[in-house]
Amino acid sequence: MGVQEDVSVQGQPVICSSSCLSRAQRAVAAALRHYTDAPLAQPYYVRGCIPDREEAAVIVALWTGPAAREKRNLFLLVRLVAGGLPVPAAGVIAGMMRLGRGTHIFGFAGRRFDGKPVINGSKLVEGRPAPCLCGGTGEPEGPRGFYFERPGQLRQYHQ
Repeated sequence: MGVQEDVSVQGQPVICSSSCLSRAQRAVAAALRHYTDAPLAQPYYVRGCIPDREEAAVIVALWTGPAAREKRNLFLLVRLVAGGLPVPAAGVIAGMMRLGRGTHIFGFAGRRFDGKPVINGSKLVEGRPAPCLCGGTGEPEGPRGFYFERPGQLRQYHQ
């Protein structure tokens, strides 16, 4: 994959490798997986967390209800670097929860997923001082991402 992201922590640049990015994306996917069954922010449920291959980011897929007939899809691009600082998995969760409080205006991120436009959700998250994107933690369990293409039909992203 070869993605490298320059991250400044307290004035010192830190170069994150593609393996660090992979660990960060795994941590975000694991954190968001819980919200496939519980609402993340009423009325949003998580449908997926797709690792972005162009930059240090994920695409969070949301739907408005657990039943297929009720759902409406929303795809948000969330960058894992904000203000020159890494965004931890908990920061992504906190940012997504902000969707339930107030109105947010988003712009098109210039990408499409599943035939639908991806909107820029990066303004929801804030970076925190950390040694690297993954926070210097070990390898999290699970895939780099997941996506329910249909209810009950899970696709996992390992590469």
